[in-house]
Amino acid sequence: MTDIVATEIVLLDESLPLNEIDQGFYDAIKAEYGTACTEEFCIRLARAYRAEKKNRMGKTMAETKKIMDWRKQINANELLNTKLDQPELFSQCWPSMISGEDYYGHIVNYERLKDIQLDTFLSNFNLEQVLSHRAKHMERMHAEMNAVSKRVGRRIYKHICIFDLSGVGLKHLSPSVINFLKPIFDLGQIYYPESLFRMYLVNAPFVFWGTWKIISNFIDPETKEKIQIFKNAESFLVEARKARIPMTSIPKSLGGQSSGRMLDDTFVVGDCISPTQ
Repeated sequence: MTDIVATEIVLLDESLPLNEIDQGFYDAIKAEYGTACTEEFCIRLARAYRAEKKNRMGKTMAETKKIMDWRKQINANELLNTKLDQPELFSQCWPSMISGEDYYGHIVNYERLKDIQLDTFLSNFNLEQVLSHRAKHMERMHAEMNAVSKRVGRRIYKHICIFDLSGVGLKHLSPSVINFLKPIFDLGQIYYPESLFRMYLVNAPFVFWGTWKIISNFIDPETKEKIQIFKNAESFLVEARKARIPMTSIPKSLGGQSSGRMLDDTFVVGDCISPTQ
């Protein structure tokens, strides 16, 4: 499979100025919170609830308050400089990496189910600890997106997630595990809205589909539209090429060329090379 040839970048919505309608929501958020929230945060929130038809302003301001209160509660602005409980063990139990960027500059986050040591994970971390680690994970991702934005000279605040379902078994799909994972799913949707560009679930076995009907109930409709499921890596690679994800940004375990950068306490923001270089 040949790689993607770089051409002039087509700007997506996130890289464009706010339209007149969205600008009103940005102004309302900025007026309420001022310098307590960044420009990128205000822009994301101004666009996040477009599907709300009845009272979009009420929804936007209520959700913004919820997020701001939560960020203050967990001291989110300092998370990258905070050492959490057992960081090495958490990274071993739930490894995650950035494998590169797509044509537009979206970073690609890759995780593989069979690398998640479920028993060790559940016996060593309570839900509060897990949520803290995953919040730090999201803060790293956003810091990296900010670094990419500065490098390429346009705003990028969305990412791609590739989740490899190889090795999924009944223990991963039990009601107790799913109920434990639900707040983790919610963390990204509720507290980091408008951050996901696309999610690919790859190597989905037959047993997964029944559980997906349950899991998908946790996911809001807009997010669900961004998720694509593939039975194998081969079919995913065909779609990845159409979506302009170069082979250099696809993990070797899926047939790509990337060894990735681990998203753990050794991670250095901005320490990367553009896939087009």
